[in-house]
Amino acid sequence: MLNTREKFNAVLNFQQNSKNLKVEYGFWAGTIRSWLKNGLPKIKDISNNILDSDLIRASAPLISNNNEMTDKNVMTYFSLDPYPSKFPHDFSPILEKKVTEENNEYKIFFDEYGRKQKVLKEGSSVPMVLDYSIKTSKDFYKYKELYDDDYYKRLPKDWEILAENLRNRNFAIRLGGHPYGFSGMPRHLMGDVNYMMSMYDNPKLIKDINEFYLNFVMNYWSKILDKIEIDWVMVWEDMAFRAGSFISSEMFREFLSPYYIKLVDFLKQYHIKNIIVDSDGLIEELIPLWLEVGVTGVFPLEAVNDLIKIRKMYPKLQMLGGINKKILINGSKKEIDDELEKISLLIKKGGYIPHIDHSVSQDAEWESFKYYREELNRVIDEI
Repeated sequence: MLNTREKFNAVLNFQQNSKNLKVEYGFWAGTIRSWLKNGLPKIKDISNNILDSDLIRASAPLISNNNEMTDKNVMTYFSLDPYPSKFPHDFSPILEKKVTEENNEYKIFFDEYGRKQKVLKEGSSVPMVLDYSIKTSKDFYKYKELYDDDYYKRLPKDWEILAENLRNRNFAIRLGGHPYGFSGMPRHLMGDVNYMMSMYDNPKLIKDINEFYLNFVMNYWSKILDKIEIDWVMVWEDMAFRAGSFISSEMFREFLSPYYIKLVDFLKQYHIKNIIVDSDGLIEELIPLWLEVGVTGVFPLEAVNDLIKIRKMYPKLQMLGGINKKILINGSKKEIDDELEKISLLIKKGGYIPHIDHSVSQDAEWESFKYYREELNRVIDEI
């Protein structure tokens, strides 16, 4: 019997006859609150301080005092394996968070990146960015002076003890994610419109941002990779909509490829085998560009993508996610069965870990999810 970490790496390595994982990426807090009222047995309460739109991860808690919220209720009920745990990171200049306005409806604040945001206190909306940190080259040159080379202050408390404790773990760990990527980071600091306009009007600024954060991340991550074997490095991009990529292949090769190549070379020195990009939207035209620079897989494969077509085109592409979340919203059992029939074909070909194509949102019905998850567990057991 393989443990969760061994199964994760066996599946992504296309090992024959490897048993797949039973996992979900995570759930909105409001989703679990709703399900607890509709039949899900309660094991762990969700604090009233947690917003409905906050993410509850379906993974093993990496650090007991970490702010990441992890699920017990759904995972226990369906006997799920833990999703790869997110290693805590901080790519920001560690600015002090400041609340500038607050009432019963919303809160306006500056985050650790210096961005001004507004978040509603009720409902399921994500924060709205009201103002970004970088608009011009001058802004960036001032901004990068906020960073220093004390990377150890970004590591968890009792770092050496934690690294030793994780040496013989039985679950997978991923490093990276939001907001670090070569399109993701500039957009996080500049906003989508200013980012895309700057590729034409001020290309040097985009390249300077990517060069700075590439060097920063390699220096930062080397402290972690020297001590811990990482199973999955995630690069966050979210650079496509439902109609496709929002930059051209020419733009990709100019503004992203050189930095990907350097990052992948750095990761290979640490024997990292799973380098997976997180991007929403229709990514079919982006996949060959990522493969060209050494990326090995994609996540979360939103339902706008044709997974069967992608597997035929790229038989060794690692794939995670891909199950249409809409089958959980007024979906019939037949719709769920049809979706899982497609998924079973992908599982048999290897290199694919199935789960809902992102975190499970609040409009997902408990009975639909229950049927889907029990059926998917059965499919995995029978393959």
